[in-house]
Amino acid sequence: MDYPFYVLIFPALAVGYMLFMRSRHKQQTVQFDQQYSSYRAAELATRLGLQLVKGDPTFNFLVTHANAAVARGATDAQAVHIDIELRGEPFGAPLSLVYLHRQERDTGFTTTTYKTWFDCRMSVTAKQAFPPFEVTSRQAPTGAIVKQQALPEMPTGNPAIDAEFSVTTQEPALAQLLGQVLPDFVALGSAGVHLVGDGKRVSFIMNQTTTPIVASALYHAEVISHGLSNLARRLGG
Repeated sequence: MDYPFYVLIFPALAVGYMLFMRSRHKQQTVQFDQQYSSYRAAELATRLGLQLVKGDPTFNFLVTHANAAVARGATDAQAVHIDIELRGEPFGAPLSLVYLHRQERDTGFTTTTYKTWFDCRMSVTAKQAFPPFEVTSRQAPTGAIVKQQALPEMPTGNPAIDAEFSVTTQEPALAQLLGQVLPDFVALGSAGVHLVGDGKRVSFIMNQTTTPIVASALYHAEVISHGLSNLARRLGG
């Protein structure tokens, strides 16, 4: 049977286009990985005065798809598992950056189920205990930031800071202190801010798909590092 020319050529063109786009995407990923090489785990650790104590030194926090496991994705036989940890005391207080991303896939007869675990935070440990608090940006490009602690909102005494951030704590004096320190974090702008103080540590929380998104936040890694360390010092650390 004779088929029209387009019936034969169109599938070949479609396959060729798909291969071309896949190759182009891979080349762009390599280029971005090189362009933002200072955000690879080992290089970012050096910039922040930290040591890489766990994980792939070439993992790029801004270009995660440059990692072979992330680019491949989870399969039934092999999960995606990225576990990075940076630690040090660049400003006198213990500072860490942890990044955990694990995804598992289970393919059934009619459904495919994915399970995902994710945690990314930069944390500093204060030398003294302090009352719990939480700070979130009022305006976030991906919607309101979900708070982790049930605490009342408290004015800081700094109208500009109160307009920019929601500060929650049970201690008015701590809110006043935060009003003096939070200007350090205004530079993050639309990247967003989510600080959680649990009484011992202050953590800057980052997420995969909601504000603060990892890549947008860690673009300002030095700002976060300095801000957290200053906050720990003011809290008594």
